[in-house]
Amino acid sequence: MTKADRTTGEEVKSVIAPMSLRERAAQLFAFSAFAAELDDATRRLITELKVGGIFLGTDCLRRPEQVHKLTSAMQRTSLREGSGIPLFISADFVAGAGCKLLEGATHFPKNRALGAVGDEKLAYEAGKVTAVESLAMGVNFNYSPVVDINNNPRNPVIGTHSFGEEPGGVARLGCAVIKGYQEHGMIATAKHFPGHGDTHVDSHEDLPVLPFDRERLERFELYPFREAIAAGVDAVMVGHIAVPLLDPSLMPASLSYRVTTELLRRQLNFEGLIVTDGLSMKGITNQYSMEEACVRAIIAGADILLGTAADYEQAASMLEAVVDAVREGRIPACRIEESLERILRMKRKYRLERKATAAAYRPETFRTGAAERLNEELASKAATPLGGLRKGLLLETQADGNGRPRWLLLRDPHTGPFADELRAVLPGIEERTARGWDEMLGLLETVSPENGVIVAVSHNKPLEPAWLERLKRRLNGFDRAVWVHFGSEYDVRGAAVPCLLLYDRAPSLQRGAARFLSDGKPSQ
Repeated sequence: MTKADRTTGEEVKSVIAPMSLRERAAQLFAFSAFAAELDDATRRLITELKVGGIFLGTDCLRRPEQVHKLTSAMQRTSLREGSGIPLFISADFVAGAGCKLLEGATHFPKNRALGAVGDEKLAYEAGKVTAVESLAMGVNFNYSPVVDINNNPRNPVIGTHSFGEEPGGVARLGCAVIKGYQEHGMIATAKHFPGHGDTHVDSHEDLPVLPFDRERLERFELYPFREAIAAGVDAVMVGHIAVPLLDPSLMPASLSYRVTTELLRRQLNFEGLIVTDGLSMKGITNQYSMEEACVRAIIAGADILLGTAADYEQAASMLEAVVDAVREGRIPACRIEESLERILRMKRKYRLERKATAAAYRPETFRTGAAERLNEELASKAATPLGGLRKGLLLETQADGNGRPRWLLLRDPHTGPFADELRAVLPGIEERTARGWDEMLGLLETVSPENGVIVAVSHNKPLEPAWLERLKRRLNGFDRAVWVHFGSEYDVRGAAVPCLLLYDRAPSLQRGAARFLSDGKPSQ
């Protein structure tokens, strides 16, 4: 132990010493904020409960300046009226700091698109931009990246959040993003331990089970987490996933001592912060109350409880349950202090005291020229042509002998950026928007097979196989058809028509798709 380590340890213990049991336990919670401004309920989390962290969900995230105002108010309140300790302020910025905002920050392609690019340097740069923009808004803790390996076409939740199907590629790119975050001042979180990719159950709805043997877990699920730990990741999020081999009781990993402490903490030698996934998810609440889940998670070895409470009263009840469990002897007092020391050390490591009182909002930090060029490069390299699709296909024939457009664009409502870019290249293109999946098929039935049709589909989860089969059959009947798919690669497998796969509907991917089809020519 160095002198600096001893000094930090002494400083941490001096902070802990005067704290009450309730104040110590409160530092282990990251509760959800309740509004896009510092409302009374969120303020009470900070001033009355004296929590250690606040999580910003989508309802709290509108524009960078608004987020900066919110986080600044939270930090001031914590330092002046709350615990006196800076807050962890976290978010799920899994695809850039702009992915959950309405506008104003960089929205990168999701991880599967980065996996298609396969460039660690670009992944690192995307992590760097995300960290810089997040910190400029006051978000210092990112629950990202996903390092689950998604090899299951039926997985309803991980999908394009994963870098891909192959452990080595997922680990390489995950570690690059982690370094991009942490080397620029933001805490990274590898999730969802011990691996949520090869499941067909969404832990938001029920408890997935990993029924694999130890050799498979070591070779596959655990590999990216081992690599992330070796790369120095400072947080790991444990998922609500049962692993019978590790815990025959089918206890969710997030509440399991055998998974959280024996495997992650001891066998994998992880020394950073262990975070639970959201405790309001049905993978937990189908079996336990949120109060009981908090108690069990701390006994299991969690340091931070992601307490996605519905209101202040529920949050207070969750904290009180932990306090009562310590007083009753269910949770040893040393278990609270152990996690509290890790939390305070991490806050000092990232200099949150200084950042909590940091500079004013700087709009020039966001969507810089370099960030936009990186975003467009990633989008361009991610575009994956299938089925013999040729670059620039749409400009080869634009009108028939009567001057009528040769191409009809049929799209869903989420593909506006693609349509905007395409219109700039093909100003006379005919266009129809379907408001639902059945309507899209119905509109497609009205199009003459002699017409050229571009079908643009976007979805952040795998589409229904029966609907996909109907779409594929219909497209096969056209003389000229192009399927532009902003979604899962599993959806387009078996398609016989030319197809452009973009993996998700990030605006940069939509613009990149239009440029690919028009031979790379951007709009003027």
